[in-house]
Amino acid sequence: MSKPVVLAAAAAAVAYYLYKNKKEEEQEEVVRVSHAEALEKTTAALKAVGWDDEGARVQASIMVSSEACGNNQGLVKMFKPELMAPAPGAGKPVVERETASSAVIKGNQSPGMLALTKAVDLACAKAKGGVASVGVYDTSTSSGQLAFYGARAAEKGRIVIITANSPEFVAAKAGAKASFGTNPLCFACPVEGRSPFVFDMSTAAIALFGVLTCKAKGQPLPSQSAYDANGNWTRKVEDIHIGGGGGAIANFGGHKGTGVALMVELLCAALAGGAVLGQDVKKTAKNWGHHVIAIDPDAMADGFAGRAASIIKTVAASHSEGVRLPGDSSNAIAAKNKNAGAIPVPKRIWDVITATAAKA
Repeated sequence: MSKPVVLAAAAAAVAYYLYKNKKEEEQEEVVRVSHAEALEKTTAALKAVGWDDEGARVQASIMVSSEACGNNQGLVKMFKPELMAPAPGAGKPVVERETASSAVIKGNQSPGMLALTKAVDLACAKAKGGVASVGVYDTSTSSGQLAFYGARAAEKGRIVIITANSPEFVAAKAGAKASFGTNPLCFACPVEGRSPFVFDMSTAAIALFGVLTCKAKGQPLPSQSAYDANGNWTRKVEDIHIGGGGGAIANFGGHKGTGVALMVELLCAALAGGAVLGQDVKKTAKNWGHHVIAIDPDAMADGFAGRAASIIKTVAASHSEGVRLPGDSSNAIAAKNKNAGAIPVPKRIWDVITATAAKA
């Protein structure tokens, strides 16, 4: 069996959690850093490992934004900054094919964060007065938290659906070979009187970073989130590919989850140009695919943002104790940190960032 695949940014997270696990008896020390300082130092650290101004700034803004809302794909990626260096021979993402309402971007082995940012901005521009579709292929890593890009598009007044595929970690059913990635999707739209509505989910029963966290901390996987090589439920990381076994992560929602994951795969691989199941081995192809659909609501309806606000408010108030909606938790964390004027960052990670930044 091939060695377990651990992606560069994920490897940094594993290294950090292994360190943290050794220090379990100690309370983790946290420093509070302003958003501006976090962005400045992280940008400098990325420049120190080889990125130009634009590449460093874009990736830093995504990681700092994720950290600010409590997402586990934030600054932990910088714990091993050398793993965030440009891939050998990597270039900048470029538009390879284009029409008035569509485009395909070749990543040229750039990180997903850079290529997807370019794709979202292009889709939003092309969607003015209608709808646009932009695909991305040939990226070397994942794009991280899709909610960042969804909010970016919604703040430009667009409705957006973003999908991303990834290597074979997830089985379509118990006992099946892994074929899907965790294949996340994100829907976002502008809402009157509040921040955009952003729904970002993995189509797997557990996200990849969740598995890696369990592995690093020596903790069991959540119940019914993975299968062993015989198709039985397992909570052991070592039973699945990431832990060296022959099993796989489970999808969510049975055959309906398989359908959603397959939709993501079709959009990101068959349409956008990412690695294609049956033709490529995604784990070795290094060709992650993304797809963006952007809609200008003003082209179809008057007052969309107000209607959206009414719908969301009604659903949220449909229970006497309220209803937790997608994005509520991360929005609350982000608002708390904004009001405090600082983001809490594990000191160990911040020390690595500042030390690396000093080399720029």
